[in-house]
Amino acid sequence: MLKVVFHIDMEDTSRFGLALGNMSNLQKDVGYENVDIALLANGNSVKHFVKEGNMEYLSMLEEMHEKGVRFYLCNNSLNKHSLKKEQMFDFCEVVPAGVTKLIKLQKEGYAYIKP
Repeated sequence: MLKVVFHIDMEDTSRFGLALGNMSNLQKDVGYENVDIALLANGNSVKHFVKEGNMEYLSMLEEMHEKGVRFYLCNNSLNKHSLKKEQMFDFCEVVPAGVTKLIKLQKEGYAYIKP
């Protein structure tokens, strides 16, 4: 089983799209059942997961989630942008600090990818 965490931290739609494309291509290449993918969003990138204004991503993100991708959002970043968990896509998990989650995932053997 491959384990990988994709890290995004900017509100850059091209990098966001690149990350999603990388994750989708990885699943296609090795089979979604053979890879454990997490995406960690902190900084300005948490704005990509706000329900209002990002519905064009919803179906793709939901499909990835159904195939095992986990989406982690940094609570510190949500607070910085005055966002609440309820405003985010339902399949996202809010973690206290994104950097701490990254460290823990890497300690668990997840490869780190920064698109």
